[in-house]
Amino acid sequence: MKNQLLLLFTIHVFAISPAFAQTEPVSDSGNYVKLNKEFIVSGFADARDMLVAPAKWAKHEWLGFAAFTGASVVLYTQDDNIRNFFQQTQTPALDNISKYVIEPWGSGVYLVPFVAGVYVYGIANHKPKAETAALLTGKAVVITGTFTLLLKGITGRHRPNQDIPADPELWEGPFHGFDYISFPSGHTAVVFSAATILSFYYHEKTWVAITSYSLASLVGISRIYDDKHWATDVLAGAALGFAIGKLVYNNHKKRNNFTLSPYQNGGFQGLTVGYQVN
Repeated sequence: MKNQLLLLFTIHVFAISPAFAQTEPVSDSGNYVKLNKEFIVSGFADARDMLVAPAKWAKHEWLGFAAFTGASVVLYTQDDNIRNFFQQTQTPALDNISKYVIEPWGSGVYLVPFVAGVYVYGIANHKPKAETAALLTGKAVVITGTFTLLLKGITGRHRPNQDIPADPELWEGPFHGFDYISFPSGHTAVVFSAATILSFYYHEKTWVAITSYSLASLVGISRIYDDKHWATDVLAGAALGFAIGKLVYNNHKKRNNFTLSPYQNGGFQGLTVGYQVN
């Protein structure tokens, strides 16, 4: 983790209220968010930042994008072979696992109740960290879903199960409605965005990252197995979900670098204002 510099500015105010001296420290309060107008507005700001992100990329980010593009080009040449491999491995047991255990996480059937449950748990048990994790996850999922739909409409790629024979090179481009929406994989993108938020937010818990990304990867694999997506659709969905999840988390940290806690020294009382510089 990056070294962090904490700049503290103390504002001294003469003690005039005995009740103030009894206030408990709230040094972590700046890291939590609530479902309010500010949170909703932040969602639009995050979507805007994602849209213009390439214009602000640093050199290492452009190198990462170049590596992703290169991997996608190589994988694109193998889309048909990968599809054939998975079609040959299908069994009734795997069909049921994909349909009832894995795929519902990407469609939201399991993910939405899970996030809602974490949010309700946080409120009911006064766990602001759980409440914030749920809100950030929900925000990332909504933004990811929106960007995914836009890309699907622009690219117009055929799903592998839409044509006989299946052809990974069929792209209709924009202005063809939503008949062909294979690229990128929405299921994969949504679950990877959620996995990224949870992994970053609970970075001290290794098992969260392992569980989250493993489940997200299985969702991507299931989309190929079910013949709903090409391998490159899944790769693009994973990259998009990760990028949006990371951006939402980083923006949350930037917005919450300020912390406040009561201050008392002799006859003086006031507030300690902290600002954390990454």
